[in-house]
Amino acid sequence: MKKLLVLLFPLLLAGCATIVGNNEERVFIDSVPEHATFVIADSNGQIKATGTTPQYVTLKKADGSYFGKINYTLTLAHEGYNSSIIPLSTRFSHWYTFGNIIFFGVPGWLIVDPFSGGMYTFKQDRIQTYLRPCPQGPYNYMCS
Repeated sequence: MKKLLVLLFPLLLAGCATIVGNNEERVFIDSVPEHATFVIADSNGQIKATGTTPQYVTLKKADGSYFGKINYTLTLAHEGYNSSIIPLSTRFSHWYTFGNIIFFGVPGWLIVDPFSGGMYTFKQDRIQTYLRPCPQGPYNYMCS
């Protein structure tokens, strides 16, 4: 019995989200119309990704600090269409929430996973945005 406890003890110290997840996640960015340019910036205004739709981007979910979730904003633009600004929302991963319960991983909940980005996941791994055409007439100065 003692050998079994010795073997299982490291699992109790590990975080399920850290073991199963990782600090980065791929997100697919798409738009209608296609070939819109996009910029993804963090909450400090630093640009983390740029490109043209459709495209996959890989984003870090945490900065390595305690509960250091990174927040992002996606901006899409296409000539003749209104620009769109979308926050990329995250949530706690199911591995963080339920995996630590199953394995009694209190250290994983409070120590290991909060430093790792594995505890977070993006609410959507596919972003599909419909850009609105610019109005015709005297108000088209508001469009890009």
